[in-house]
Amino acid sequence: MSGLASPRSPGSGDLAQDGYDYEDDNDADLEDSRDYEDRESDEDTDLGSEGEPRGKEEYTGIKEQMYQDKLAQLKKQLQQLRDNSHPEYNKKLKKIDAAYKERLRLNDLWKDIEEEWVERDYAAEKRLAAREFEEKKKELKENLLIELEEKKKIIEQERYTLELTGDSMEYKPVSTRKLRRRGNEPAPIIEKRRKPVSTTLQLLLDEREMDDDLKLINKSKLLNMKKSTTMPSPADAIANEPKIENGKLYFDKKWFHKGQAVMIECKDGTRFNAILTVASGDMIMVKKVPDSIRLKITLAQLAHGKYLVRRRSAT
Repeated sequence: MSGLASPRSPGSGDLAQDGYDYEDDNDADLEDSRDYEDRESDEDTDLGSEGEPRGKEEYTGIKEQMYQDKLAQLKKQLQQLRDNSHPEYNKKLKKIDAAYKERLRLNDLWKDIEEEWVERDYAAEKRLAAREFEEKKKELKENLLIELEEKKKIIEQERYTLELTGDSMEYKPVSTRKLRRRGNEPAPIIEKRRKPVSTTLQLLLDEREMDDDLKLINKSKLLNMKKSTTMPSPADAIANEPKIENGKLYFDKKWFHKGQAVMIECKDGTRFNAILTVASGDMIMVKKVPDSIRLKITLAQLAHGKYLVRRRSAT
């Protein structure tokens, strides 16, 4: 700028003028470059504003494509399920089928075991019923024999009594000798005898009534003798009186509970080890060891001494 104000020689005027032109050209170029930059910035702004909706459209398109792909995949799997060709379905179906067959096999095994147990229990119950039948038949026979023996004793006693009473009451007529009547002897005069007066005892009782009274007296004596011989002492009766309370058996002054190891003694002298399994009502159930045969014993059988229950160790 100082060059512009300072005086110059005539020769230097063109140079100055040229300098002025050069500076004008530079200013024009600067303005053109600024205009170009402004236009580029405006174009970039326009492109940025147009890119935002374009990105949203591309995102929506991608999302739609993913949805369509997923839907197509699901439709394909659904068709595979309908055709029974889905791999995951077939895999799980095989597992379920294997579990089903295994369960059927176990059920068949359990059925066989249950049938074996039922057959074993049936055979045990059958043997027990046959044994009880034989015991009851034997008991009935023994009771009938005892009853017949008692009747026989009563009849013999009555016979003996009749023999005793028959000897004392037997009437022996007096033998009389009749002599021949002589020719000149008058006929004897038949005397009318008075009928003897019967005593009060003969009026009240006859022979049949006396025999009946003697029979009753002898029968009562025999019954009293039988009761005195067969009646146990009160202490023994109380000691051997079995009972069941709260699922426990009371026998021979001892308590036996469920699951206890016991020893059963039979009337014939045999004995075996068992486990008390049931005690209710008027019966108990024991299971023999080790063959597991069940035996039912009633309180009446315990009271009559057919079976005896003893304690034993649980070994």
